[in-house]
Amino acid sequence: MKASLPLVLLSWLTLMTPATGRASELLASTLEAFRESRTLAIDGVPLLSAAVLADFYVQRGYSLAWSKPAPIEALLELVEQSDTEGFRPEDFHVERLRALSRPGALDALQGAARLAADLQLSDALLRYAHHTRYGKLDPVAIDRKWNDRAPLPAERLIADMHGALEAGDLADFLDGRFQKPFWYQDLKRALSHYAGARQLKALEPLPGGSVLSLGSRGERVAQLRERLRLLGYSERTPPDRPETFDAALSEAVRAFQRGHGLGADGAVGPQTLAVINDPVDESRIERIRINLERMRWLYEDLPPDYVFVDVADYMAHLVRGREIAWSTRVIVGKEDSQTPMFRDRLDHLVLNPTWTMPVSIQKTFTKVSDKYILIDRRTGRRVSGGNATDYKRYRVVQQPGPDNALGRVKFMFPNRHAVYMHDTPSKALFGRSARALSHGCVRVQNPMKFAELLLEESSWDRARIDSVLEGAKTRYVNLSEPLPVLLYYLTARADAEGNLRVRRDVYGRDPAVAEALDQPVQRARIAAYEFLPLETTAPDPTLESSVRLTRRDGRER
Repeated sequence: MKASLPLVLLSWLTLMTPATGRASELLASTLEAFRESRTLAIDGVPLLSAAVLADFYVQRGYSLAWSKPAPIEALLELVEQSDTEGFRPEDFHVERLRALSRPGALDALQGAARLAADLQLSDALLRYAHHTRYGKLDPVAIDRKWNDRAPLPAERLIADMHGALEAGDLADFLDGRFQKPFWYQDLKRALSHYAGARQLKALEPLPGGSVLSLGSRGERVAQLRERLRLLGYSERTPPDRPETFDAALSEAVRAFQRGHGLGADGAVGPQTLAVINDPVDESRIERIRINLERMRWLYEDLPPDYVFVDVADYMAHLVRGREIAWSTRVIVGKEDSQTPMFRDRLDHLVLNPTWTMPVSIQKTFTKVSDKYILIDRRTGRRVSGGNATDYKRYRVVQQPGPDNALGRVKFMFPNRHAVYMHDTPSKALFGRSARALSHGCVRVQNPMKFAELLLEESSWDRARIDSVLEGAKTRYVNLSEPLPVLLYYLTARADAEGNLRVRRDVYGRDPAVAEALDQPVQRARIAAYEFLPLETTAPDPTLESSVRLTRRDGRER
């Protein structure tokens, strides 16, 4: 995320007033440089993307974007509540927003100062639109080897900015741009439980005593009930007898215990009482923030149906109608051959697949058994008597069959990692609790059921699938509609009640995300696109002055 980047004078800002209405020659030349610059700041306030902001103002006809207090106040309110999404208000220039939201603050500014303030406000809006739609961080910058995502479309971000400023309610527009999936909402709910607990640290601790369980009575039960309510574990209906430990309270205790990694027996003994009295686990809050951020990297505009591979939980889920319709255990990559995190489109299945031995494995072979064939890479023809370890000359291929390394079916979503989902003859491995055992691909425990469900909208039923599998011929079958497939590495998930489940960071990826998440973001990786043409008129000398941009190290140019 480090860069040495060009700096330009922000002289165009001083020209961009409602009175001019058009760009001068100076604006045109400066704006071109502004578009090419990546990491810039105005009066110490960094810009996420100077190029995107430049086009945003071009589309506005070079007019100011912020003239009324209501949109500024609405944006400030969203920013101050952004911690509920795992952000920090500082991610969106909160102090500058507060200063500019004060009555008369904008009206008191003139010339370059007024224009700089307008751009700073627009950058805060751009950051909010960007971070909530795509995540604060660029996953490729975090780990290029194991994270994939294309550069972001500037058009979508600019449309979000225009829509927010043109909407009657800026907050409603930004919250309603797209539907966030249930697993994001569940984890966000878990964050609210832990964040809400921070407000209770000043309360007197609940008194100790005998274990409270179903049937217990007394003031301690009523106090327990009220404390759980404050922690977000409310019962569905208020009890007639709050001093009685009933079934509803027992379930609330279980929910609290599950959410805090305790044994969920529904009774309040010394261990559960200690956590109730000190429920704030900052490490869990950090884990939630890390994984909310990861979810944002791939979750934008998901349709109702998709495949969700939960790598760190060794599970795959078929989602239909925005709900999990079917799940199966999976095996994922080992620590030295990790399953990457990315989003793609699952578009076809291969029945009776062949398997080409990876070069890393081929190098270790000295002789090819009759289970394999040797293919000359130059001619594509089968040969006999060749040296199987000569991976530059030959490919080692395993023919279809029940002992094939890919089993009887593989599920294809072409990607640069050559990672896909497939069957396996090694069924016993699915009985293990930790299943990071593959060379990177995802092995599926119940592949035939998965294939049947994926093809249920086509003419392929289970009988037709089985008829192909009885033979040895490879068959390619397209899905009637491709499905998004998300390979997510999540070290924390939550259920619908917000009860947190923490997983082992088997690949050791959390620290890098945590470190970057608390640092200011200097720029976004935006896809190249054709900028709008600039229009020029003769410069107005009465408007010319300049504001210096600084790069991230604070030095002026």
